[in-house]
Amino acid sequence: MSKSGLTPLFSQYDIDRWNKIFQERVEDEFLITLRDAGEMFVKYARESGNYTDHTGNLRSSIGYVIVEAGNIIDENFEKQNVGTEGDEGVDKAKKLVQELANTYNTGFVLIGVAGMEYAVFVESKDSYDVITAANIKTEEWMRNAINDISEMGN
Repeated sequence: MSKSGLTPLFSQYDIDRWNKIFQERVEDEFLITLRDAGEMFVKYARESGNYTDHTGNLRSSIGYVIVEAGNIIDENFEKQNVGTEGDEGVDKAKKLVQELANTYNTGFVLIGVAGMEYAVFVESKDSYDVITAANIKTEEWMRNAINDISEMGN
């Protein structure tokens, strides 16, 4: 019995266990949100890029990873059915995101890339969209998703 005359029906262990369960559920929902955002980024960038991909490497280098504490826990990279190649694009993108995962090594991170080194030149010099529009669209969607989650707590 406590000093107030009430006997608790739970222990500190119970409270810690429920906190852990709640945290795991929040992390699971957050990962689903990150995965949805990554899939949106990839789909939009691969389908909407207004350039001709002769080899298939540029579109195949578009993908994303989700990183937790520096470890890649989910990804989407696929050789695209355009052009004559594509494997090089996937390989370069995976190498790039591994380097980025090592840099962004705390918490959860969503990284979307076009892994071919010339992607930035296609966008800047030739005025084509490779991933910029997909990035803008994904950021906007994420902001709205986070605002919706925040409003649920109020």
